[in-house]
Amino acid sequence: MEKKGVFIIPYYGSFKNYHKFFLESCGHNPDYDWLFITDNKEDYDYPTNVKKITLPFSELVRLVQSKFSTQVELKYAYKLCDLRPMYGYIFEDYIKSYQFWGHCDTDMIFGSINDFISDDDIIEFDKIGVLGHFTLYKNNEQVNKAFMLPLNGVQRYKEVLAADYNMSFDEENKASINSIFDTYDFKVKKDLKLAGLYTKTSNFKLTYPNQDWEYIVEKKRKNIFVWDNGVLNRLCVDNKNKTVKTEEYLYIHFQSRKMKVQTSNHKIYKLIPNSFDDLEMPESKIDYYNFPKSKHFNLHYFRLRTHNLLDKMRKKIMRTKR
Repeated sequence: MEKKGVFIIPYYGSFKNYHKFFLESCGHNPDYDWLFITDNKEDYDYPTNVKKITLPFSELVRLVQSKFSTQVELKYAYKLCDLRPMYGYIFEDYIKSYQFWGHCDTDMIFGSINDFISDDDIIEFDKIGVLGHFTLYKNNEQVNKAFMLPLNGVQRYKEVLAADYNMSFDEENKASINSIFDTYDFKVKKDLKLAGLYTKTSNFKLTYPNQDWEYIVEKKRKNIFVWDNGVLNRLCVDNKNKTVKTEEYLYIHFQSRKMKVQTSNHKIYKLIPNSFDDLEMPESKIDYYNFPKSKHFNLHYFRLRTHNLLDKMRKKIMRTKR
């Protein structure tokens, strides 16, 4: 059976302490494959739909450079984010059997992809998603080379390849791949039910870009996430009605948030602001209103508050000097 897509992940360095949970969430999406290109030699039990190619970073740089006449400034792994829209072209030999190819982060946990991306979407759209941590592209020559199309008469990708710093070419909407797809009227599915965590709080608050690419942050609410054999749900307390609302999500993205692992159960667990925890099973859904434990003591909160306070002080001093 032909797979719907493959996520290409060049990854250099150590994986997160919850990497086994990430892999487990991939394994519950058998219609998709994941391809790691890495120098990491840590031992993991990889699901059958997760492949690993061992490749030193220097060899990867040579492979990338062989695809372009422009000099490629690729001196550190984070710069690979800029190259993500080019993966269909760079790694074309690895994706021939797939309808779509894409990229994603690894500081996340997937729910059921098929619950949010239908067979009709696979047929209709050239691109699914607009953020670097999850995007899929239709696997054909026109789409795979779309990054080469000029913006305002300039081939943006050459500027991206020549820069030795990250230019966010894989996301947002400032001379990015999204700008190219909008300019040339490719069909893009932009709305996906994803849980992107706000970085400036210890609590679980979701943030998402609006149509003008301004990030909206939701109000604080009591909530946890539950991963149950491939399905990711968010449980939110409605204080007014004394009920719990359950919403399914495509994935949760931790945004490099540090997480503890305090459960060995990979099949069902809860996610609270700084930890993977055992899920206490209530007698009824309404018992979730009491939320047995929705938070641990978290130094991350105090580090954030200290950082934000110092940042405000620096900005105030700079304004005073002016």
